[in-house]
Amino acid sequence: MSVLKPNRGRRQIGRLQCNPISYGHWRLANGDDANAEAAYRKTRAALDAGMDMIDTAAVYGFPNFGLAEEIFGQALKANPGLRDEMLLASKGGIIPPTPYDSSKQHLVASCEASLRRLNTDVIDLFYVHRPDWLTPHAEVAEALRLLKDSGKVKEVAVSNYLPSQFDALDALLGGGVLVANQIEFSPKRQDPIWDGALDQCQKHSVTFVAWSPLGGGDLLTQDPSEDSNMGRIAAALDKIAQRQGQTRANVALAWTLISNPNVVSIIGSQQPERIADQARAFDVEMTREEYYQVVVAWRGVRLP
Repeated sequence: MSVLKPNRGRRQIGRLQCNPISYGHWRLANGDDANAEAAYRKTRAALDAGMDMIDTAAVYGFPNFGLAEEIFGQALKANPGLRDEMLLASKGGIIPPTPYDSSKQHLVASCEASLRRLNTDVIDLFYVHRPDWLTPHAEVAEALRLLKDSGKVKEVAVSNYLPSQFDALDALLGGGVLVANQIEFSPKRQDPIWDGALDQCQKHSVTFVAWSPLGGGDLLTQDPSEDSNMGRIAAALDKIAQRQGQTRANVALAWTLISNPNVVSIIGSQQPERIADQARAFDVEMTREEYYQVVVAWRGVRLP
């Protein structure tokens, strides 16, 4: 019987490397502990668990635009040496309520503002956060090329791009310049399997970065007895989890990592103990049948 298990090997992102589980800061500015000390504790827990890519964005913290970066920048300033332990990723291009602006002027200004908030002189991986249909790909390419050439960023990538949008921008950059596409992907959201995004990343040796691999937390609270796609997904995950003494969250995370040879999954827990526990996802094993049972639960119909 074929057994599937997440690959622990480090992922290559252009000239950079990181571990397969990353820590995201999209909730860092939420709640009563939105401060530098708490940001340090959470990030420290992630780094200690091997999650050495730290993912943030200019818009995180909205309606307090930039607050997540600002809080983490304070943590970096207060803890010398912390910055050297991570691959730091950020994003620009979303300005609510516009909502999108990927013009050259805005992307460059957004990156420079992120550098100031984060108290760093370089962003390792800079994403265009979402496609902006009003900005030609040629102008986006010019902005990304300028950011790389100026040394403000080391590598450039996109987030939430369809395969056609990725190809158009990458071609105008000269090919092979975009090193990642960050897309929502989880047992709850399996579209990248079907729309070509996962295939495209393999074709171009590009890292597929999965955001919200736990379905925005919905997979953690879903009643597995509910007669719905989500209920059946939860039941399929629980079957694997119970057999191995694992949590549903860790099985869901393992499922995303197994889905592609070069996946990085971003978790966002705000509890240091839960962050540490999610490293146990590497210990999850499942059969091909169990993997596909999760797919069938999402589709609601049998595979052909």
